[in-house]
Amino acid sequence: MKKYLLSFAFLGLCASVFAQPVSKKGEYILPEQGDWSIGVDAMPFFDYLGNFFSDSDNEAPTSSFENNNFAITGKYFKTDNFAYRGGLRLNFLSETQRSFSPEFSVDPTNTTVEDKYTRNFNNVYLSLGVEKRKGKTRVQGFYGAEAMIGFGTENHKFEYGNDITNENTTPDRTVYEIQFQNDPTEMTNVNDAGGYITELKKGATFSLGARAFIGAEVFVFPKWSVGFEYGFSAAFFYTGNGSTTSEQWTVPVGGTNEQYVTTIEDTGGNSTFRIDNDNSGGALFMNFYF
Repeated sequence: MKKYLLSFAFLGLCASVFAQPVSKKGEYILPEQGDWSIGVDAMPFFDYLGNFFSDSDNEAPTSSFENNNFAITGKYFKTDNFAYRGGLRLNFLSETQRSFSPEFSVDPTNTTVEDKYTRNFNNVYLSLGVEKRKGKTRVQGFYGAEAMIGFGTENHKFEYGNDITNENTTPDRTVYEIQFQNDPTEMTNVNDAGGYITELKKGATFSLGARAFIGAEVFVFPKWSVGFEYGFSAAFFYTGNGSTTSEQWTVPVGGTNEQYVTTIEDTGGNSTFRIDNDNSGGALFMNFYF
């Protein structure tokens, strides 16, 4: 609570002390036509200042994202009081882990074979909108609307050097801890039935929404502001079906003899429609104009 009170007290001090739109050096303080801006979360900086008045450890502030979508946000001013704004996230990851297991052979051998675990993430988020500003002092209000769209996929694949055969029904294979993107579930590539997972696909995610917003900024220094923003949004979220493919030597469903069996288990998706208020993912933000 003390940190938040300090933050708002700081904003109040800025509003009362700095009342002119031009600095003593003649620098124009407010954004102008043709300016660009980039935003960051302000709370790490206020936490850093607040910890000077406590016994807490005081680590250097970080330039955290302004929103919960890990999107880079920015603005372009078409006029002094009208701006286009947008956010963008492009996240593409492909990571492969390699390990070695003793090679199966009917004859004694000291050779090894390679096992591989590959995970792929793809995340795209885009927001576009317009912003209208009001105010001629260092305290400026703003309002506007924007649209958002997002898409994501996640896939995990496993390749094993030793095959499952009649001569080698339980081959030596590496056990990997599956590293999900945004899921705290703990699991390995060996399922509860003892089968080895060869592929795990999480359902593709899709989001689409629109948002109206209103907020205010205090320009503490020329082209450097601290502010807050509230919004009212309507959004649709969809997650498709996923699947897990595994293999093992076992008795198939309806069978009588053990054999090589491939099993595909489907996982269900979901869809959500939500209308709600928000605070743009953070309590306070900082904007830098140039």
